[in-house]
Amino acid sequence: MHFKTSVAALASISALAAAQAPSIDQWTQQEINNGTAWTEVTQIASENQIYNVGTRGDVSCQYGNAKVRKEFRHMSNADRKAFTDAATCLMKTPPQHMRADQAKNYPGVKSRHDEYVATHINMTMNIHATADFLAWHRNFIWHYESDLKTLCGYEGTLPYWNWALDAAAPQDSPLFNGDEYSMGSNGEYISGRSDTYLYTQGINMPPGTGGGCVNSGPFKSVQLHLGPLDLPNAENVNSNYQYNPRCLKRDFNSFFSNSYNTISNVTELVLESIYLEDFQDRMQGYASGDPFGVHGGGHWTVGGDASDFHSSPNDPLFFLHHGMIDYIWTTWQNLDIYRRQLIIKGTSTLGNSPPSAEMTLDDMIPFGFVTGDVEFRKLMDTFGDAYCYRYE
Repeated sequence: MHFKTSVAALASISALAAAQAPSIDQWTQQEINNGTAWTEVTQIASENQIYNVGTRGDVSCQYGNAKVRKEFRHMSNADRKAFTDAATCLMKTPPQHMRADQAKNYPGVKSRHDEYVATHINMTMNIHATADFLAWHRNFIWHYESDLKTLCGYEGTLPYWNWALDAAAPQDSPLFNGDEYSMGSNGEYISGRSDTYLYTQGINMPPGTGGGCVNSGPFKSVQLHLGPLDLPNAENVNSNYQYNPRCLKRDFNSFFSNSYNTISNVTELVLESIYLEDFQDRMQGYASGDPFGVHGGGHWTVGGDASDFHSSPNDPLFFLHHGMIDYIWTTWQNLDIYRRQLIIKGTSTLGNSPPSAEMTLDDMIPFGFVTGDVEFRKLMDTFGDAYCYRYE
């Protein structure tokens, strides 16, 4: 970060350093449950962000000219359709980074979108329950946004999906009504299903409200090429990059959203996680008594292809879900920016299995077919380096 060196600026920085993140005790449980607390928390974070950026030197990215990411339902119809048009375009655009001599090893990579899916498949065990989980996915979705612009003519920003607004009944969200301005529909309903026991989390999952192919909206005719690798009750592929053409499936399930993705879940995650280790574990479902967290809960709320651990980017909704995850992390960072802007903790292997070294901000982070390696520290600030965006 680059700060002005005036006496006034130094005094301001000292005040910023002394500032403490708000405490959850400042709000009643009713205010936490009805969203009042979250609205006020994000406002505090935004004001801190404005202040922090204002203390920097003469840099090109300022609060006023930063790109603004909006919740999908708050975009105009024209902007929503422009986004989904670009997303479907990327699913038809030829691969950009895979060399011709690599194609035989990646038979399922047929499009630029597939390069994102293949990269996530390849790196799954090194980008979850790791020090770089949040930063890696931040850069992953930022490049997706960039590709929508450069390859498909999109002029907007990446939307996010605030699933907390739809926790009671995600299948009824206006985002999924199946019209041309939506993110597509639920999957076709499959009846007669029973509960599924998820061994990793140790819970019984009731059947969702869909289960079949998305049959209306912008993604009704798209063809997926990779995965699934680890879906229960599915015909999983035999090898990671096997060519497996099929429709996009969804299975919205309020069992997960009501348990892990409510506005109180989000607010408590941010305000009760003083330490980064707690924030990361609780977000991802590695905290005691919370086997999914808001991250896992969001994936399983959508169900279908979005809930496959390895190949979840098959569903374009993945990028809106991770937009919300990035928004939550950005909020947490800006509540105590001096202490949280550049803090990382953990290794580069899932749950440190197999054991690996503690990551540092000097580490170079690989991004496979998406882009070249990036220094960890360059992924930490939405107003730094190549980034220049904020959330609304």
